[in-house]
Amino acid sequence: MKYWWVSVIIILMALLMIACAWLLRKNRRANMITLFVVSLVLLIFKSIQFGIERSIHHYPIEFSHLSYFILGATVTVGVKKLRPFAGICAFISGLAFVLAGIFSPAPIVRDAESTFNWVTGIIQHEVLFFAGLVIIFSTDRYSIKDIWIPIVGIFIMFIFSVLVYKRVLYPDLAEKNHDGMVIICVLSGTILKYVLPAGSIVPVWLRVMTVIIEMILLGVILWAFYFVNNKFYDKKLKKYPDFAGNAEEYSAIALVKYIIKKNNDKKALQLQSQVNESDSKNDIEE
Repeated sequence: MKYWWVSVIIILMALLMIACAWLLRKNRRANMITLFVVSLVLLIFKSIQFGIERSIHHYPIEFSHLSYFILGATVTVGVKKLRPFAGICAFISGLAFVLAGIFSPAPIVRDAESTFNWVTGIIQHEVLFFAGLVIIFSTDRYSIKDIWIPIVGIFIMFIFSVLVYKRVLYPDLAEKNHDGMVIICVLSGTILKYVLPAGSIVPVWLRVMTVIIEMILLGVILWAFYFVNNKFYDKKLKKYPDFAGNAEEYSAIALVKYIIKKNNDKKALQLQSQVNESDSKNDIEE
């Protein structure tokens, strides 16, 4: 395998991301700050990148492309209800990239337009993998009753990708990006072409089986996300009881709440001061 060294890099980085996420599990403040910074940086970087690439008709169309913005917007704004959805998208994108890098590393380098692109591509996907792990292990306990949110969200992402592929959306999308949509290969069951010999045609029966297996795996990942999250969170509370009381949030919504609270506290102090002054005057008059 010509690009075996790419697989090694991806595996080593994935192990590093797992280790970092694991080390953060004891301290909610540390992992929330880390998650916020990572998400904000990804959101800014990808917004600038795709803003620049609009001139060459390249848009955010892949599952991982959308995951950057879902994770970035959800975490930086602070919509806790959507955090599991963002975590699942980030984890799936990162894990899929790691697996692709292990079994088929050549396209990662070959399809990139420059060394900068494939290097940053690896880093960004590994960071998505890390963010997904942090949300699973180290933020909050999420109820499986809300599993419908990521199911609906992922379904909408699939519909969006199909509309892009049919050129209902982004009709001016560059041919190279249109023809190379990985998400369409996943949905059509032709993703196996990346591991089969060059020029191989994936038979219909294998494509159908591939799609069925993909849907089963998606269901397993959705269920496992909540199961693992709940198990690890309950176990962590037994070992680190103070973790439950460490409920810091770092986001735009948390900042607004903090400002409002500070303002209310200030008004309360001013009111109390006025009351005390009034009582003092009454005492003097008496």
